[in-house]
Amino acid sequence: MKTNPHFTALHTWRLNAAQNCCVQTLGFEVVQEQPGATVFARLDGAALAVREPLPERDPSQPFGGRVWVGMPETERYHAQVAAAGAQVVQPPQDAPFGRMFTPVTPGGHALTFHEVQE
Repeated sequence: MKTNPHFTALHTWRLNAAQNCCVQTLGFEVVQEQPGATVFARLDGAALAVREPLPERDPSQPFGGRVWVGMPETERYHAQVAAAGAQVVQPPQDAPFGRMFTPVTPGGHALTFHEVQE
C-alpha cells in the first residue's frame, strides 16, 4: 500500500503573521478560513494550513519538523518569494532530491521547496 501525506498543518503562536506570510510572501491563496485556522493552496496543487496550537500545547516548547514541497521551477519561485521578503535560510542549491531552497515562516517553520520533474 502506498501512502502520502494528506494534509499538512503548521501550528503557530503567531497566526496572523503566518497567514500573511503564506499569502503575501509565499503566494498561496486562501481556500478556507475558520476560527483559529486557515487552509491555503497554490495553483500548482500544493496545499497547507496554519492554525493555532491545540489547547494542551505547552507555549514554552518550540515547534519542530520540516515540510518539503515538490514543485517545478524552484529558481523562479525562489526569485518570487525572495522579492516578496521571505526569510530564506537556505538559498537555491542542488540536492539529492533536486534543486531546492528553504524559507522559514514567522513561526519558525522551515518549508523546503524542491524541484520535481513532471
